Amino acid sequence: MRILYVGNSLSNHMVRWTNAMIERGHEVMLVSDCRRGDIRTAKSKELKERYMRFGGKRGYFLNVFELRRIFREFKPDVVNVHFASGYGTLARLARLKPMVLSCYGSDIFVYPYRGRINRNILCRNLRYATAVASTSVAMATEARKVLGDDSFPITVTPFGVDVARFCPADRHVTNERPVIGIVKYLEKIYDIPLLLRAFAIVYERSEVKPVLDIYGNGPLKDELEALAAELGISDSVTFHGVIANDSLPEVLQKMDVFVNCSVKESFGVALVEAMACGIPVVATDTVGFREVVADAETGYVLKDRDPETMAQALLKLLSDKDLRERMGAAGRKRVLENYDWEQNVTTMENLFKKVSVLK
Repeated sequence: MRILYVGNSLSNHMVRWTNAMIERGHEVMLVSDCRRGDIRTAKSKELKERYMRFGGKRGYFLNVFELRRIFREFKPDVVNVHFASGYGTLARLARLKPMVLSCYGSDIFVYPYRGRINRNILCRNLRYATAVASTSVAMATEARKVLGDDSFPITVTPFGVDVARFCPADRHVTNERPVIGIVKYLEKIYDIPLLLRAFAIVYERSEVKPVLDIYGNGPLKDELEALAAELGISDSVTFHGVIANDSLPEVLQKMDVFVNCSVKESFGVALVEAMACGIPVVATDTVGFREVVADAETGYVLKDRDPETMAQALLKLLSDKDLRERMGAAGRKRVLENYDWEQNVTTMENLFKKVSVLK
């Protein structure tokens, strides 16, 4: 097939999808208005890229004719648009068909609740698409809620992991000091301060003092480092910066417990990656995390955002190696059953084939 992707070229999610389809033998072109920035995943050398003239929100309207021209030149069998609000609007105005519209998260959980106009735009985009895809059941349910149609067809296409790369390490090797880890951008919505405050409690109560490894950059780095100093845990907290995707499995394999404390999440890729490595997880209560984590089986989904609650979950895991190993094994099993990337790619590929015959 000839597949035309429309979306953010700096998105690791987008790059993984395009790479996967190229590996399956498809001809792929990615059209975007994003030109600069860093990504963790290397793009395939066979990926064709086109960049539209206008960037930002205005690009969703001003790039219409350029996108339509690219569409006519490439003559795709199917178009896959990532992000149902902005890029979804651009694709609808450019009259791209047949089109699979992939929902991401904030486009469904946030955008339509910012006003009636936004809600109407999103609904028009969803109904225009030949087919709609969602990375999670929770997001599909929310999209139907926005549309006011419980029977609206949406295909769930999880954003899973390469289970051959993300796999358990030799856990016979025990860390001298227990390692708690997180991989997230240092932004407000990911609530790293909650983890720092919980870690300070864990550190104070632990006979063998743990360490906290934080991977990722962001605007709150200085503020978070200052909070760690204020809590007296700076010597045991390391801010590693951005980690390359190729190095991520090795980093996760060294952790004893993985944490994700986002305020909102529609899925939970980082949790899936950790679970695939056999690491028990502790996560805050979001719709995405509830779907990914089997509470008290593969880890813990916290009942509130109190640092004490998180600290108790961490202490329970750190004090019981058998529990960690049991939950880690259960997490790995859950990923193999639901989030094996090759199976997820096949699901999306089959959706493309189904849609392409409607051309």
